[in-house]
Amino acid sequence: MIVLAGAAGGVASHLNLEQLDTTVRRTDIREGAGIEQGDLADKAFAQHITRGADAVVHLAGQANPNTPWPDLRQPNADVTVNILDAAVANNVPRVILASSLHAVAGHLDAGRTTVTEDLPPHACCPYGAAKVLGEQLGRCYADIWGISVIALRLGGVAPRPLGRSWCGGWLSPGDLNRLVAAALEATDRFGVYFGVSANTPRVYEYTLKNYAPRDDSAVFTDLPDDLTPPSPRRPRWGIAHRS
Repeated sequence: MIVLAGAAGGVASHLNLEQLDTTVRRTDIREGAGIEQGDLADKAFAQHITRGADAVVHLAGQANPNTPWPDLRQPNADVTVNILDAAVANNVPRVILASSLHAVAGHLDAGRTTVTEDLPPHACCPYGAAKVLGEQLGRCYADIWGISVIALRLGGVAPRPLGRSWCGGWLSPGDLNRLVAAALEATDRFGVYFGVSANTPRVYEYTLKNYAPRDDSAVFTDLPDDLTPPSPRRPRWGIAHRS
C-alpha cells in the first residue's frame, strides 16, 4: 500500500499510482473524492495515515515559489519531519520526497547552461532552500534510521510547457508517472534525482535508474517567449530569463 500525501494538489492530479498494481491511500488537508482529510502538521495524523504502508509519496506542502519563509516552515519543513518520523515509527521502508529544481536553479542564474546532479545545491529562493532542507533531512533519516529516502527535484508538471522558460525543466504527466515508478523501485538508501522529461536541449542531466522519459518540450513550437528579467523569487524551470 502506498500513501499519497498532497493528493488534492496539482502534481498529484497527474499521478496514477494504481497502474503499479497497488492500493493507494490518499490524504490531503483539503477535501476531495477518495481522500482522507487531515493535517500532516499533526504528528498523530501523520502516524495514523502511514500505518501499514509500504511507501509514502510525499507531495504535500506549499508549492508557490514566491512564498516567504514564515509560510514555508510548517508545510515544507515541519510536515516533512512528521512524515519521516512516522515512516520510522511505522517501519515504512521507503519515502519519496517531492523536491524541486528550485533547489539548484541558482546555477542557471550564475551562467550555467547544463546542471548535473552532482553539483552542490544552489537555491534560487527561500522555497528552493526549503527543498534543500527537506533533502538533507531525508539523508539524515536514511543514515540514522535506515529507511530509504529518494528526493525528486521535480520540474514544471503540466500537459505542455507554459512558456519558453519551462522548456528545459518541463515534466510531462506521463514522465511523472514513469519517474515515480522508477523511484519506488530504486535500490538506493538515499538519492536525489532530477525529475524532467527528455527535453531538447538538455538542461538538467537525470540519472535515476530505470527512468526513461519519452516526452520532449521541443515538440511545442508555439510557446510564448518569456524575456522578463530574473527575480530572486521567480520560478525557474530551465531557460534562464534574460532581459
